[in-house]
Amino acid sequence: MIGAIKRPAFRSIAAAERMMRTFSGGAPSLDAADLAGIRNFLIPSTHSYLGAAVHETPLIEALRLALPNANIVAAGSGVSLEVYQHHPGLTRVVFAPDPNRDFRRSVRCFREVVRGFGGEPWCALFTVWNSRSRMALAMMLSGNGVRAGFTVAPPLVHLPLSDDREASQIVKSLWLPGLLGHTAPLDLEPRIYFSEADLMHARRLLEGGSNRPDAVLITRTSGGQPTKWPDERFVAVAKHLIDAGGCRVVLPGTAADAGETNRLAGEIGREARSVAGKTTIPQLAALCALSDIAIAVDTGAMHVARTQQVPLVILAPGWQNPIEWMPVDKPWARIMRGPSFPPPPPANYTIQEVSVEEVSGSVDELLRLFPPSPSARQARVERSLVREAEAHTSVLQAEECTAELRTGDHR
Repeated sequence: MIGAIKRPAFRSIAAAERMMRTFSGGAPSLDAADLAGIRNFLIPSTHSYLGAAVHETPLIEALRLALPNANIVAAGSGVSLEVYQHHPGLTRVVFAPDPNRDFRRSVRCFREVVRGFGGEPWCALFTVWNSRSRMALAMMLSGNGVRAGFTVAPPLVHLPLSDDREASQIVKSLWLPGLLGHTAPLDLEPRIYFSEADLMHARRLLEGGSNRPDAVLITRTSGGQPTKWPDERFVAVAKHLIDAGGCRVVLPGTAADAGETNRLAGEIGREARSVAGKTTIPQLAALCALSDIAIAVDTGAMHVARTQQVPLVILAPGWQNPIEWMPVDKPWARIMRGPSFPPPPPANYTIQEVSVEEVSGSVDELLRLFPPSPSARQARVERSLVREAEAHTSVLQAEECTAELRTGDHR
């Protein structure tokens, strides 16, 4: 019923916008040559999903490869700001609230970005997780640009795309440059960059032990979906890493996870340490780059580990299609899951289908293929480290958008 009301309303809004812009002489041109000539891009990302933000990062690299001199601005909030914070492919990272929560402030922040384009043609690119109708409306009110990408309200977007659950999240992000006539390699991997200060913090977290390899165990999910592996199996694999692999074990997590993560580290023993609540997202990326192997349930922190291409064993649920979110066919990753079954998963679902022996076997295989070494760790660090001299203008905080934005909750 609501959709039946919204659709004609959106068509009316879009028709009125086209008429006003036509008569004002400022309608955005959708000619192929004009689209290909756009050099200013606004990528909004205001959702709260870490994995989704990680999978949007290849879009930045694709745009930068196609248009080395482009002006690319990411505007977002929450986890997206942390994911994008140090990305060298971006010109700027600015704050913008979710238009589904604070529509007025969102429009004002987007307008600040558009003003920075100096009246030149620009394009807003919507990834799958930023496809809500209010996002398209907020961008429409932000200025006269081309709107392109995924949307649930096609009349509000000049170059609309629909979601395809059979395509990977990365590939869907990489479809967006093609809307403007640019080719993008479809095999780009997501990346989170970190600063020298982030790297120093991660090194401090790993200090105090012997010169043994470090294994990261990501045991807790963000709560967004039922993806859990039994704690006793994590303890068994951790002890295998310590005894057979000669590893120390590091357990990251959120501050809310600290109690359970500390307890689990205590069960594993003295070669295990919890760092729950002690890392930002870039600091967690640095921690993974400094480590030698990671074992993770399917959750946001797993995607952070993926961005560093640390040898990775993933405990995946049988109800989710691996192609959508997982690093399929990557030599440094092993996806452990049981037989597929359709969603939704049963209540209180845990990944009982994957055994300790299977995970330990994959761990041993990866450690043979990718032996721990200082040179391997340094190569991962150099791949994602952004030194101070290379850093772009960082985050424009909410209070800098307009004086009116200086009140309210901007967490």
